[in-house]
Amino acid sequence: MRDVWNPVLVVIILLSLALGSSSLTRGHDWGDDFASYIMQGQSILNGNPAGFVEHNTFTILESSFQIGPVAYPWGYPLLLTPALLLKGVHPLTLKLPGLVFFAGFLICLYFWTKNRLEPAESLLLVSVFGFNPTLIKFLDQILSDIPLLFFSGLGLLLILTLKPEDLLWKYFVLGAALFFAFFVRTTGIILPASFLACQFIEFIRNSESRRRILGNSAAATFVFVVLWLGTSQIFPNGQGSYLEQLKELTPAIIKDNISNYFHLFAFFFGAEPLWTYLYYGLTIFFLIGVWTRRSTDQPLISFFALYFIAMLFWPEWQGIRFIFPLLPVFVYFAFQGMKFTINRMPDHYRPISQGTFYVFWLLLIGIFLFNSGLRAYENMKGNRQINGPFDPVSSDVYNYIRTETPPDSVVVFWKPRAMRLFTDRDTFMSTECERLLLGDYVVISKKAENSQVPPDKIDQCNLKLKDVFENQRFIIYEVPE
Repeated sequence: MRDVWNPVLVVIILLSLALGSSSLTRGHDWGDDFASYIMQGQSILNGNPAGFVEHNTFTILESSFQIGPVAYPWGYPLLLTPALLLKGVHPLTLKLPGLVFFAGFLICLYFWTKNRLEPAESLLLVSVFGFNPTLIKFLDQILSDIPLLFFSGLGLLLILTLKPEDLLWKYFVLGAALFFAFFVRTTGIILPASFLACQFIEFIRNSESRRRILGNSAAATFVFVVLWLGTSQIFPNGQGSYLEQLKELTPAIIKDNISNYFHLFAFFFGAEPLWTYLYYGLTIFFLIGVWTRRSTDQPLISFFALYFIAMLFWPEWQGIRFIFPLLPVFVYFAFQGMKFTINRMPDHYRPISQGTFYVFWLLLIGIFLFNSGLRAYENMKGNRQINGPFDPVSSDVYNYIRTETPPDSVVVFWKPRAMRLFTDRDTFMSTECERLLLGDYVVISKKAENSQVPPDKIDQCNLKLKDVFENQRFIIYEVPE
């Protein structure tokens, strides 16, 4: 426990949390995955998860294309329930769990690197993530990616530190950690798959400990299965709808994913071209690190490889949040590749090379800290601006729908899950004129460029829609009977 309270580590985590909390806004962007998570959390509190699945099935299946699963894994909605119980649909409160799990991730990162790097290097690595503008900015999202980052970090920490001779209860704890990674996000299943792959390799290599390895693997798997079966009895399954999205997979999408996800790592550092070249250089050190640590850090290599392969076969583009669990592994191996290269240099070059190593990472951390601090300052100066679906302009639309339409009305909107969250009306998304007639009201965003009939083409539908409400961003039409 003494290492947890390393004074420098504590300062890094507290400063990171200060940046993160100061970067939280009173709104959210228009990606309406957050609305599903919130509604799932509400259904848990109301004791009616099946009711959520019923209504969301309508939204998903009636929309012009699949916008998500019928239900996300129930772990993250369960984590949101205390915030919902405390203040309801309050964006700032709902973002607080992300801060807690981000701090937990930083602690896990420190622990699984402290015996593999020098103490100062571990603190540098934690700082790279604690002050990273991309991650700090993402804390403003009500999504499951940060909890997944924590549970994957915790799972990797346990996998890396447990030994075959350890007591069985430790593997029970590991099984729980592996389950919760899957319980918060479907891609978390890659973590137990990586564990079992490593155990199988160790089983083949280590004939003297095979019985113990088999027992340890069985213990972790037993806990995982028991927790999965137990939660499956409590919460309805909606993740099977992911399989429908896999039908959209084509060889062209796989080819594009290879290139896109490879280059996506550069955006962890920044969006400007300079950061891309930096990423290319770090990739060389990453590969050197992987090769030199292939025996010692096999669980990290297996996890990285399996996770990256899984991303290639996912048809929907997810952006940088999809690779969050891979970023610590990438930077860690880049560290190791640099250290290996320095140690292979002639003796008279090593001191200056070691100094350059520290200067490079300190400079990078300084840039991250400045950019994150600047964004936090601007956010606080702007009084944590209300944006997206929580702003007053959007609220006027919800108020009209709630007060001026019958409770059984069906609404057509480009972000249907957000509309249902704020109005309690069944909603679907349509990009075709003829399908607008399946709704009772059509809400058109004047700014949205996709997922709806464009506002400048709505008249071409020739549906005789009645304009019943309009503000600076939205128009509400009543569909004739």
